[in-house]
Amino acid sequence: MTTRQRNMKDDLFQPIRVEKVSEKVAKQIMGLIADGVLKVGDRLPSERDLAERMGVSRTSVREALQQLEAKGIIQIVHGGGSIIQNVTAQDIQKPIELYIEQDKRRVLELAELRAVMEAWAAREAAKNRTEQEVETIREYLEEMEKDLLRGVINYKADFRYHLEIASATHNGIYLHIIDNIYNLIYYSIKIHRETVFTGKEAQEKILDHHRKIFRGIKNGDPDEAESAMREHLEFVVQEFKRKYYPELLE
Repeated sequence: MTTRQRNMKDDLFQPIRVEKVSEKVAKQIMGLIADGVLKVGDRLPSERDLAERMGVSRTSVREALQQLEAKGIIQIVHGGGSIIQNVTAQDIQKPIELYIEQDKRRVLELAELRAVMEAWAAREAAKNRTEQEVETIREYLEEMEKDLLRGVINYKADFRYHLEIASATHNGIYLHIIDNIYNLIYYSIKIHRETVFTGKEAQEKILDHHRKIFRGIKNGDPDEAESAMREHLEFVVQEFKRKYYPELLE
């Protein structure tokens, strides 16, 4: 078993932990920030008001506010509530995942964004990839081919295929962006694979798209790689609409 295969098996399982009430309170506040309900400069209700509205103890609220202050998300003003400060993508990433999970229209919006971003990434990868990166992309493609033959839906290989293309762009800013939305892309691919592309015919079409993308990158043909990636993700968008929002189909 290779190191990469061992790492993939390790990724299958994650420790289960029970959240404290204070963590749930903090997550709810961060979710409101992610939704744009709470904005920089807004003042939170007092500890007592928050405790009553959420049905928790003041101690739990106090701990939650202290956690958020430690992250720089709020400033606690004793006797006057707490004020929302500047936040980063990393600060609110988890609530955004929950936000997307609760409304599939957000999954659609993410797919539409990926269609633009990743078409550009495929083009850059075709120009800048190394032979080792080509080989790694090929390995993930072959893994998807084997999964199809076994009748297994493996979104992890699909996810790593797209990540390797991002890496092959050698664009530091783009990689920083991908690093910040890493979990969102993973969730997006997981949802598409598990709920939309479940039939063999659809899976074969998706695999054929990946072959075309790979061919463009391997051949160092930016136009071919970009066109293939755009075709792939526009197909994903259309099929997602067909399943969940047929009224949006053109």
